[in-house]
Amino acid sequence: MYAYEATLQVRNPLSFRANEYGNIVRTSKVLHNWALRFALNGVRGDPEKSHLENLKGQPIYATPAVPIEADYEFQTFHPFPEAPQLLRNPLSLGLESRRSYQARFTILHYKESARVGSTFRFAIASTDELPQKIVITYGGKQTLQEVQVDAADSFTEPGPFKGHITHPINPLDFLEPVKMVHAFEHAMPPSPLFEGTVTEAFTARLIRKGPREYAVPPSW
Repeated sequence: MYAYEATLQVRNPLSFRANEYGNIVRTSKVLHNWALRFALNGVRGDPEKSHLENLKGQPIYATPAVPIEADYEFQTFHPFPEAPQLLRNPLSLGLESRRSYQARFTILHYKESARVGSTFRFAIASTDELPQKIVITYGGKQTLQEVQVDAADSFTEPGPFKGHITHPINPLDFLEPVKMVHAFEHAMPPSPLFEGTVTEAFTARLIRKGPREYAVPPSW
């Protein structure tokens, strides 16, 4: 078993449909760990299965990623670039007709993206040894991003954990209920992430790197 601290380097604008307010699509400041796990394991997923079913048995586990230095910008896009009738019969009208329809009947949307150069930090547990650099296909647009990994200082055996969690966790990844007080919820699809003080011990392994500590499930 191997453990790492990882840094996601944004090489292309990175966005997710984390929250949507009217015609504004927001990207969460914390990156959900299920999306990271899909990307790191190269899993596309069966839409008929749940996220956990698709990820079961994959060699790499990842925690949520928090921003180290992140900057964001809004990009404009048309959610429906062509009329439905044009999609059904694309030869029925010429290019100028398409542009006219687009200009008159579509609402301009604004998508928030993490800018190139932004960085996010998370932890990885893996049954396989990993290279120092991994290129992944990631985000709503499935753009290429870079992950740098560095070996952890320590990786504990499974045991009871009780205390303050300083790095977000996904409680659904753990077999036992995670009960917290003073919890902060990162509300985002497909499931919320939490930080807080654990009141009843649950089984976890800890990845440590310098002063930072990450709780991960004993198996995944």
